Amino acid sequence: MVAASPPLTRPLRVALGGMPALGVALAAIAAVTGGFIVADRWRLLLVPACFAAVALAERFPVKIGPQQKINFGALPCLVAVLLLPPGLGPATAGLSVLAANRFIRRSWKESAYNAGNVLAAGALASMAGAIGAATDVTGDVRATAGAFLYLVANLGLAVVPPSLLTGRPYPVLLRSAAAATWPASLTLAACAVVMAVLFVEAPIAAPLPLVVLPMIYRMNRAIEAQATANDQLQAVLASQRRFLTDVSHQVATPLATIMTNLSILRRANRGGPTEDAVADSVAEAERMKRMLARLRSLAHADEDVPLRRELVDLAELTADVVRAYTAQAATSGVDLVADVGAPTRINADKDLLREAVANLVDNAVRVSPRGAQVTLSVERGAGGPVIAVADHGPGIEEDRLPRLFERFQRSDSGSGLGLAIARRVVERHGGTIKVKTTRGAGSTFTIELPG
Repeated sequence: MVAASPPLTRPLRVALGGMPALGVALAAIAAVTGGFIVADRWRLLLVPACFAAVALAERFPVKIGPQQKINFGALPCLVAVLLLPPGLGPATAGLSVLAANRFIRRSWKESAYNAGNVLAAGALASMAGAIGAATDVTGDVRATAGAFLYLVANLGLAVVPPSLLTGRPYPVLLRSAAAATWPASLTLAACAVVMAVLFVEAPIAAPLPLVVLPMIYRMNRAIEAQATANDQLQAVLASQRRFLTDVSHQVATPLATIMTNLSILRRANRGGPTEDAVADSVAEAERMKRMLARLRSLAHADEDVPLRRELVDLAELTADVVRAYTAQAATSGVDLVADVGAPTRINADKDLLREAVANLVDNAVRVSPRGAQVTLSVERGAGGPVIAVADHGPGIEEDRLPRLFERFQRSDSGSGLGLAIARRVVERHGGTIKVKTTRGAGSTFTIELPG
């Protein structure tokens, strides 16, 4: 079943029918005022060359960005308009576009509109800047003005149907189209003017600007390959996020059952020969539970869910983290203290930011020897709040520092998923995280957040 095309409004039907008529009228005026006299017979070769070049440009449009295409058909059309007499140049350009549009199976309405557009723009350009048998400064200026007039007229007329079809204001749509296409359009216009002048002054050198086409082709292929690679990478990352989420959820329930049964066994075998084995199993189960929680956090951070921002008091946040890890620090014989230099508030996602800080504190407590101190400090920096976690552990090997915050990278200092989560959370808040470490003297992780 073929979907029906949306009905054309009356203004759109008038525009589609009126554009070819406008092009023919302007081309007739250009022919009457400029005539059909060809300065040099060789210029007539531009007629079949224009037809062939426009057809190739329509059949193989070139991308200059992931979502933007440029049609090189404007180049041969402009060259023909500038070098052929006003009675022949616009007609050659318009008929070339009509034939090329039908060649790639565009509808008659669209083909006629595009041809009328080029015919009208070409007629205006030819009346302003057609190049005769010789060129001088005045002729070069006129050719440049004609090329610019062609671009303005062509773009202004091309935006009319989309504006009528979508209902968007014409000035808004015109501004958007001009912003997206002006670099490529000016480049093509400049190339056309240079080629037209060279055809008159130095015909052998005229094709030289075309040497950029192979480079553009290679760039086009590279852009397409990069876009394909990006799509594949995004698919892989999406699959990875789904895998992490699914695994963490699927394992959570049986792990909870295992931990419950281990707790029962631990109480039943207290003082028995298997007490140590059960205690080790409980510790490993707890470690796995923490890892699953971090996997869930990492998958959630990768999803780029909008941050739930609120006004967060960093003094309260650090006090909350210290309370949560005081028992763990006491068990390890580590003194955990908070040092708030100045009351600081920030607009942030409280839960995510707390998790980032908690991961740093957890690492610091685990790597610090008994009797050491871990300090969680908050102060106001030059660019915004600064949160620092300092430990007196073994420090971090220098060769591990470049990849320290990558996921699943571990070292003697205990860096792993926790650091990857912390970096992701901080980056989503527009901040940075870095580390300063000395082997044997500990490490200081610093989070700098925008004010």
